[in-house]
Amino acid sequence: MIPEGMRDLLPAEAEALRGLGDIMRRRCAAYGYGEVSTPVLEFAATFEKADDDALLAGYRVFDEQGQALMLRTDMTVPIARLAADRYRDRPLPMRLCYVEDSFRLQAASRGLDGEFTQAGAELIGMASAAADAECVALLCDCLRAAGLPRFRVAVGTVAFHGALVEALGLPDDQEDALMEALAERDYPLLESILNNAGADDDAAQALQRALQLGGGHEAIAQARRLVGSAGRATVDRLEEVRELVEQAGFEDLVDIDFGLYPEFAYYTGLLVEAYAPGVGLPIAAGGRYDELLAGFDRPAPAVGFAISLDRLTLALEEAGAAPRPPDRPLTFAGGFAEPELCAELRAAGVAVMAVPDDERPLRAPSLRREQGDWVLEAADGGVTRGSLRDVRRALGLG
Repeated sequence: MIPEGMRDLLPAEAEALRGLGDIMRRRCAAYGYGEVSTPVLEFAATFEKADDDALLAGYRVFDEQGQALMLRTDMTVPIARLAADRYRDRPLPMRLCYVEDSFRLQAASRGLDGEFTQAGAELIGMASAAADAECVALLCDCLRAAGLPRFRVAVGTVAFHGALVEALGLPDDQEDALMEALAERDYPLLESILNNAGADDDAAQALQRALQLGGGHEAIAQARRLVGSAGRATVDRLEEVRELVEQAGFEDLVDIDFGLYPEFAYYTGLLVEAYAPGVGLPIAAGGRYDELLAGFDRPAPAVGFAISLDRLTLALEEAGAAPRPPDRPLTFAGGFAEPELCAELRAAGVAVMAVPDDERPLRAPSLRREQGDWVLEAADGGVTRGSLRDVRRALGLG
């Protein structure tokens, strides 16, 4: 038995997850991102700076001084801490990436994984639409490189709904409650707040119409009309981001979605999510978080994303594009008595699993001695019988 939400990985599963992580590292490196790793245990106070209940719902322990520690629930917050602590004097921008596990206590109670592996990238120090576009393009690049044949990436912005809510002219507490209802997609609560708040009728109708917007050029035109001159720049920027991503070679992969809401409270601008057929939850999510680093005394704009490698694996399986399982090692009957030959084969790139001389049956590919001959049985059933030189030649070793 293991705790709810935790997992065991069998060899093929671990190999597939590691292979996906390696693909993510290579694609991030191609854009100039350097890999970092943060401690699995952080001070709870680190996550308190994000001011998000979901990120504080973690596994806690206490050190010898009585300070509360948490298994990390997120990677963006620790990287913001790392960037402020370890790179305080480094000029911006900086590009950092990671492949790490995180843990969330409430996830298991909602039927989600309590332990999960994420691969992500963070671009710190650039506030431009071009930086947003690089984030989205790199996400597309990573998913394509993983071999996922079909996926969609949706981009939205916190600022769009923020501008509509601000136009309502509500007190701060009601505005916060309305934004929370939007984030939870609790539309009955949203309607109740609007009805009881005495909000401007035109502004309330604009917000309600905005919730029904789809994608495409017509939706962009409607969004510009709904948000008015004060918020039009947010729509223009979103369209610019999409155009830059398309120019980077990812046309027809990205849609504008005005229905996106931030998963975490630290998001301030761009929102991005990726979806694949057969997977009911986003396989990746991210966005712009321009205020998070200020909590670590190094104000800087930032944008990033995280791919759930567990959900990506499921998407690949659903698409029939799962990574090929690793080749079986050569089962060498009597290999324990032939350490020199085992070492020679391994040095030549042949994986060898030594078993006792009398072990039968042997799982192919296999090597054994039989009546003075060496017998090599290949994975496809082919058999080579003869001298050790014949075996080496059959294995492609000359």
